[in-house]
Amino acid sequence: MDMTFTISSAHPSLEGHFPGNPVVPGVVILDEVINIIKSIKPGFTITAIPTVKFIHPLLPGQTVSLEVNEKSETAISFTCYYNETKLVTGQLTLKSLT
Repeated sequence: MDMTFTISSAHPSLEGHFPGNPVVPGVVILDEVINIIKSIKPGFTITAIPTVKFIHPLLPGQTVSLEVNEKSETAISFTCYYNETKLVTGQLTLKSLT
């Protein structure tokens, strides 16, 4: 399953993150990924982030392609790309809300 998202250059976290040459903070990217996963798996909550690796910086306004792979009902891996450049990889552990 593939989706996209973009962090606007007006995002409030960018003001203090390398002023004059902003880079999107990893936590902002991870927040977008988590929100997308929550929309895909509405009956689940995220209980852990066993691994995340930030490989390449993301600049404001760049469109991220998010590739999501369900390893099982409670385990998801993801990769973020900008064009062909891998930005972030990681895994999330989920738990059913019921």
